[in-house]
Amino acid sequence: MKQVKIISVIIFLLFLSNACTNVCKEYENNVYRPLEYKMIVTGKYIYSRYYRIIGREQTSIIDTTEESAIDKDEYELIEIGDTLFKKKNTLSLFIIKKDTTIEFPQFCR
Repeated sequence: MKQVKIISVIIFLLFLSNACTNVCKEYENNVYRPLEYKMIVTGKYIYSRYYRIIGREQTSIIDTTEESAIDKDEYELIEIGDTLFKKKNTLSLFIIKKDTTIEFPQFCR
């Protein structure tokens, strides 16, 4: 009886971890991968639990708020004047600074 409970818990945990991976993969493929931007950062702020970047496209003079899919590590590295770059259908985000470029490859953890 004890073995049945242990096996049931293990199966449940495997199912749960697989479900989380599927949600992450769906987000990667349906939301993050289609994003595309190349903008100069003019501001940043935290709204609720989301990290937001304000910037302007290099060809535009109008500031736009990007729904940037960034996390805390990326947010903390971004400074006003940096360029935020992501190609459509890729999983890497680049922060281009005056003297260096930092790549953040996105993947399900």
